[in-house]
Amino acid sequence: MKNCNRILLAAIVPVIICAFPALGDETNTLVERADRLDAQEQTSSAIDLLLEADKSSPNNPKILVRLSQDYSDQIDNVKDHARKLNFANLSMEYARRAVQLAPNSSEAHAALSVAYGKMTDFVDNKTKIEYSKVVKSEAEKSVELNPKNDNALLVLARWNLDMSTLNPLLKSFAQVFYGQLPPASKEKALDYFQRAIAAAPQRIIYHGEYAQALEALGRRDEARAEWRKVRELRPIDSRERQLQAMAASKLR
Repeated sequence: MKNCNRILLAAIVPVIICAFPALGDETNTLVERADRLDAQEQTSSAIDLLLEADKSSPNNPKILVRLSQDYSDQIDNVKDHARKLNFANLSMEYARRAVQLAPNSSEAHAALSVAYGKMTDFVDNKTKIEYSKVVKSEAEKSVELNPKNDNALLVLARWNLDMSTLNPLLKSFAQVFYGQLPPASKEKALDYFQRAIAAAPQRIIYHGEYAQALEALGRRDEARAEWRKVRELRPIDSRERQLQAMAASKLR
């Protein structure tokens, strides 16, 4: 989920350039090498290079965002709870720093939204509710800055689907004990999935999760159409390969 350079709106470009200052040649080389390692799913080695880049170009929001993203990915790559929590904390720390340094960066707010979402697995129920609100607000800020930020659009799609399909008893319980939840709807979830797909139509993950959402809502013919698209596209990571295998099973 690394889309730091996907800036599609010309009106946003001046803001992003200001938020993400140019890297020096040495630092840029380190980041490019990290890009190649990330593409090969060698996240740990990519982090090592990004940490070097952070030393040579301290407090650069672009590097901080990338570190937040990679530490977020690392949470799913390890089994030990303590290591997972450590990676979650690091992802949060780097995303917060990026937002502080570049408050007008769509990518920084998207990274912070994802970091808060990951952290919900490590906190109590009351904090989960509070973090859930931040997940939504940070993703909305990201989309406000760049309406075609596909990462943030996917977060909002997932958030609306999860909240709108939450067990009514659990939802009532949460609201009574932990406060009112922001409004969510299935229609908004589907709209955000469609917008994420429009922003990055080559990404299997968007088509696959949209297909799963359509299935959950009983719209099976539309879901099959999305699964067929999943079969046609080229996967870029293990998650997308899993979805492609799922598509093959669904279309038998």
